Amino acid sequence: MGRYFVPSKGAISWKELLADPEKQWKKGYSAYELANCWEDANNLPPSVKEVFMQSQLPLFNNVEVLYGFPEYKVPLPGGGTSSQNDLYVLAKANNENELLPIMVEGKVSEPFGQTVKSWLGDNPSNGKRKRLKYLLTALDLHEDSVLNMRYQLIHRAASAILEAKNVNAKNALMLVHSFSETGKWYEDYAEFVGLFNLLPKKDLVVGPVQISGINLFFGWVTGEAVLKTKEYFFSMFKTEKARVLAKEIDDYIYLNSPYKDDVEDYHQQYKNGVRTDCIGYVSKKGSYKFATLTEARKVCFVLHLGKKLHTETAKKMQQEVDELLGHVYENTDSSRLTPGEVYIRLEWVDCLEQITRFIDTAYALRLQK
Repeated sequence: MGRYFVPSKGAISWKELLADPEKQWKKGYSAYELANCWEDANNLPPSVKEVFMQSQLPLFNNVEVLYGFPEYKVPLPGGGTSSQNDLYVLAKANNENELLPIMVEGKVSEPFGQTVKSWLGDNPSNGKRKRLKYLLTALDLHEDSVLNMRYQLIHRAASAILEAKNVNAKNALMLVHSFSETGKWYEDYAEFVGLFNLLPKKDLVVGPVQISGINLFFGWVTGEAVLKTKEYFFSMFKTEKARVLAKEIDDYIYLNSPYKDDVEDYHQQYKNGVRTDCIGYVSKKGSYKFATLTEARKVCFVLHLGKKLHTETAKKMQQEVDELLGHVYENTDSSRLTPGEVYIRLEWVDCLEQITRFIDTAYALRLQK
């Protein structure tokens, strides 16, 4: 068990694999940014492809992704916890017969975990001793040289070597995909790569160093946060019926509603310098969203009536919607509901006509001051 993988249904599928999905799956966090960047890419993300092409290493001039495995676990001795890599990409490079395992570590502002010294502690267990010895042997390193290094970097690099052996590949790459404009924690990465007598730089692949017959490369890529299209949000809904309905809602608001000429696209707006992470609809006559198609709350359609004036109206409308659709929304959402909002799961809706009057009402109420 645990060695079988199923096709992704989009970036949201990666969320389910996280140790703490509610905490880790947020815009600006590495898991979120990495998932969306790689899922939206045609083969390699543009930032990664550019670094590969500029590396002057023939191996990376023509890299094609074969399979990607998010949150990929590599078993290690000395305990039950595996090395959980953010993304394992099995690619072919240079020519069709040359496999290239790539272990990708996503980073924004979070560090590379504890140092080896801190991880060991004052009285390390036999399991920790066994694991560290295994990792050091895999990387041909000595304990004294790694005590101040980040433990996460060590087992990520070892994972690349181990997977290369598993698929009989001659080459492997440990790649840090950073979404930090300032390159936060790059110094820790550079110090670690320096152990192998290599001179790393940002947005560069360096190497190889030969370890146990494997050519190990290291890379740091700076990538921009992905700007999601409307189609991305439509695709997040769980059923084909709901995905079609999401598009119909968008068309209704912009093309057929009584207020079609007065709607602006909140999806193109920014808040605190960050693009809004949803398809939102706002009236040109007002300044607040009246409706949203969002991947939050397990993907749903939200009507914003306004908590200052219409909290009670929203409660009554939610009850009416629940009775109409034959489902109680609150039973499917354990998080606290926002006052003044009405929630609709599109998979429960039979047709657009069932909910247009609620959309129209939300528009009208949101204009009230």
